[in-house]
Amino acid sequence: MAINLKLQFEKNLLAIISLAVAIVALSYNSWRNELSEDNRNIREAGFEVMREAAKLQAYIDTKTYTDKDNSDEAIAGWVSINLIVSLSELISVDIQSEAINLKTVWTENWSGLNEDKAANQKITQANNQLVSAVRTHLARLK
Repeated sequence: MAINLKLQFEKNLLAIISLAVAIVALSYNSWRNELSEDNRNIREAGFEVMREAAKLQAYIDTKTYTDKDNSDEAIAGWVSINLIVSLSELISVDIQSEAINLKTVWTENWSGLNEDKAANQKITQANNQLVSAVRTHLARLK
């Protein structure tokens, strides 16, 4: 029986090797596709964070440097902040930390934007730190 098994193994060695190579190739391909999809999702979230940060900066500067007083824009600022925080969770813990810091600085300073340029500077600095961190993170993706 052992001789018969050895003979069957030798007869089918090419098929066994082919099956092993196919399984390894399929496993690698699946792993690589998952990694690529994760990177695509991170990139998309990163671009959205930067887009929302730009909208937020436009609101910040409009509120500080014009006489325009519009409560709808304040709501839009909060929407941008909350979207940034939500999207940051999809990118990385470091980006999420920067987004939470931006929200904290925003919470403390948004109401003084039309009276105090220092409030603008604080929020702008936190916003710029977030965008810079996102850019750095995206540049490291492969």
